[in-house]
Amino acid sequence: MSNNTIDRYRNVYEEYAPQMIRFAEKFVSHFYVEDIVHDVFLKLWDKQVFLLPDNELRRVLYVAVKNACIDQLRKLNQEQEYIDKRALQLKLDELDFFEASDELFMRKELHRILLQQINELPERSRDIFKMSYLEGLKAAEIAEQLNLSTRTVENQLYRALLFLRKKSTRLFLYLFTII
Repeated sequence: MSNNTIDRYRNVYEEYAPQMIRFAEKFVSHFYVEDIVHDVFLKLWDKQVFLLPDNELRRVLYVAVKNACIDQLRKLNQEQEYIDKRALQLKLDELDFFEASDELFMRKELHRILLQQINELPERSRDIFKMSYLEGLKAAEIAEQLNLSTRTVENQLYRALLFLRKKSTRLFLYLFTII
């Protein structure tokens, strides 16, 4: 490239760049304006549009900057949609986490309350209940270990379950009226 070509480009840039920046600021944030205008001038350099007569050059510059602004706005819109979708997904994930942690908390709390209620059983019923439901022993095995009849063990389990069911019904009614 000759010095005349470089000088022409420099003159076009110095004359039109400030106008193009003011024009672009009407449409996009000032954070993007200089980059947009500089990109347009780089494209002019590659295509040597700056060699056009001034009236055509001005029209080409305005159209190129306008199109670059439109492209930037579309890009920002797509980015914002992506950001909005990600933000929404994060909120949904957060809600799922809290729902799961609430459920876990409620299970732990119910388990704690149930164990507390088991401890309220009379000693023999409590021992039989724990052996059956916590240790997984059958009524005959419990009867053998405690030197009781199988029928006595079954009656004790039945009474323990009635007691816990009564207590649990009140507990669940209480929980559902609070929630």
